[in-house]
Amino acid sequence: MKLSRISVLSSVILIFFILAAFSEDESFLVNSVVEEEEISASFEMVKIPDTNYSIGKTEVTCELYEAVMGENPSAFAEGNFPVETVNWYDCIVFCNKLSLLLGKTPVYSVNGSLNPDDWNYSPHSGNSILGEVVQDVKSDGFRLPTVDEWEAAANGGQSFSYSGSNNLSEIGWFKDNSDYKLHEVSLKNPNGYGLYDMSGNVWEWCWNRFIEDSNHYRVRKGGSFSSSKDLCEIKFTGYHYGSRYQPCYSYYNFGFRIARSVR
Repeated sequence: MKLSRISVLSSVILIFFILAAFSEDESFLVNSVVEEEEISASFEMVKIPDTNYSIGKTEVTCELYEAVMGENPSAFAEGNFPVETVNWYDCIVFCNKLSLLLGKTPVYSVNGSLNPDDWNYSPHSGNSILGEVVQDVKSDGFRLPTVDEWEAAANGGQSFSYSGSNNLSEIGWFKDNSDYKLHEVSLKNPNGYGLYDMSGNVWEWCWNRFIEDSNHYRVRKGGSFSSSKDLCEIKFTGYHYGSRYQPCYSYYNFGFRIARSVR
């Protein structure tokens, strides 16, 4: 049977709307005023199949971070580059502020308060949040992924050493191809879930403590533009200066990616 062009077009449109209806990925827009200037930033969250969480399609960019926090702490980056020079506590504050801006219930509380303004913490100062950071993963706000969530997302439903390929140069920036500098997000190929830069570019903070350490270092994953190949492997979490740090410590290749619990 020969279909008319109109019939074919109608079928394509119908398929598009069916796929859109069943897609659980989300797009968000943040509007804010920074130093009397109106700015906006968008980002996408990708639902990880057969799980109850979504994760950022890219690392948090300088543009998004500034729209939420009112400043960009990065040593070298701006715009669509991943934000860097952030410590673990800065990420926690960002997540709650983003949740409040978008009408979500914040995940983190300190001394019973969900509002970071009550925490007596100054971001990007090298200090620590005084008091225990408590996580409620049932909240619908934004948060850091756990190590298990990060690794499942980075695997992309595939079986590669790196996130999307066994050839790191195809999907990530590391010391052999980066010219030892940061790059904008999404320039390399994504993994099977459509996630970018989970191997290389910037290290990504996770929620977990590095349990074997008595001083409660926090885990980071994925390697960076200055890392060797082995540190960019999905499974790498070891006793190495790159994979765990004190939560108050920041560096020019430290960034993060956000997650969110979904039902």
